[in-house]
Amino acid sequence: METPDTLVTLSTVEMERLLITLESAQQVQRRHQFFLWSQGALQSFLPHEVLIFGHGEYGGPGFSCEVLARANTWQDQALHRELDSLVELMVDHWRHKGSFPRLYPNAGEEDSASVCAISRTLRRLDLGHALAHGAKEFPGESSGFFVFLRMPVAPDARHVYFADMLMPYLHTSLHRMLVAEKNFPERRRSHGIKLSRRETEVITMVRDGKTNQQIAENLELSPHTVKNHIQHILRKLKVGNRAEAVGKAVKSRLIGYEANS
Repeated sequence: METPDTLVTLSTVEMERLLITLESAQQVQRRHQFFLWSQGALQSFLPHEVLIFGHGEYGGPGFSCEVLARANTWQDQALHRELDSLVELMVDHWRHKGSFPRLYPNAGEEDSASVCAISRTLRRLDLGHALAHGAKEFPGESSGFFVFLRMPVAPDARHVYFADMLMPYLHTSLHRMLVAEKNFPERRRSHGIKLSRRETEVITMVRDGKTNQQIAENLELSPHTVKNHIQHILRKLKVGNRAEAVGKAVKSRLIGYEANS
């Protein structure tokens, strides 16, 4: 896939979802908002389990990568070093192939040494299907590179279309977040909000996408008890629904935006 010029037709529902995705991208100011956006609206067009974003000069010593994921396995230092090396290979491949979205299906055709190395690493780390794309118009510190991992299906021309179209929103959301973190660093305090140990366990599982029934089974509670815990959490955080509760809990540093963060 060399160019993102494939014609893609959207249904009325998809057009509505796209509008929501674009509008909600403009609201991203903080890291937890970027995480919730990537796990929510963006999933309709670029579904993934893990998102890596990189920023800094491509190929330079200041280029750094960070992982957004729900699972707790992504905190391992050795794994992060391997992911950094993988992204460097992807950036190099992307730049040498015209800076178009690059697809790495799990059983894809390996047409070069760099793709072979990338594919081997993806398989070895069990990262599944992948797509990589960046903002070619913004070199240096203003760059932005994104790798979508563990996509549920092999990426195709439709994913290329959306990756290219959504890149300005990914890029601006990323840098709006980075600037906000630089100028207004989040305080570590939870502003007086306190959750019990059990409530913290419950909201953490809500963040991880579990239903009340699943939470009840994990914690050996009744679904009714879980529902009561969630109602208490909503009142303590002064929010109206589960998504807002997760966002505020992350922002208040009561839980991380990913497990063990």
